[in-house]
Amino acid sequence: MPGNGPELRDIHVPQVSMWWPLAPGWWVLLALLVALVAVLVVFLRRRAAWRRHVDASLSDLREAVTRYATDGDKPAFAAAASDLVRRVARSRDAGSVTKSGQSWHDALAAMAPKHDVGTLVVLDTAKYRRDVDLDVAATAHDVETWVRAAMRRRTAVHGRRGRREHVAA
Repeated sequence: MPGNGPELRDIHVPQVSMWWPLAPGWWVLLALLVALVAVLVVFLRRRAAWRRHVDASLSDLREAVTRYATDGDKPAFAAAASDLVRRVARSRDAGSVTKSGQSWHDALAAMAPKHDVGTLVVLDTAKYRRDVDLDVAATAHDVETWVRAAMRRRTAVHGRRGRREHVAA
């Protein structure tokens, strides 16, 4: 029997992806992930910059050790190491510039509490003596570990009263 009109096809639903458009929860998760990656990149870049700063500070010590290996001048090594210690101490506590003796020992110990600073205090007088009895390798190691520890500790000033509190980095 002939049809009365055009022959119709069944209705077909278009292919719909169940993943697009994303639900609002996925957008929030994506935004958090992007923020986390941005914070991680900033953190790692600052950490790398800080390590470059510490290594640049220690380059003078390495140069002094190399110079000592060629000329054997212990007072020159002691002067370079003492200058480095003074420079780092001044960057951590501006009042340490004028200290000497026991107050200098206490200031160094406060900047790196877990380290023995006896060798570092001796550097101040060793740079003026010709007959200095100094183990250069051990002193260089002590200076390097103290510098790394002192530069790791950050001093933050809180409040209007100027109360200082040490925060480990």
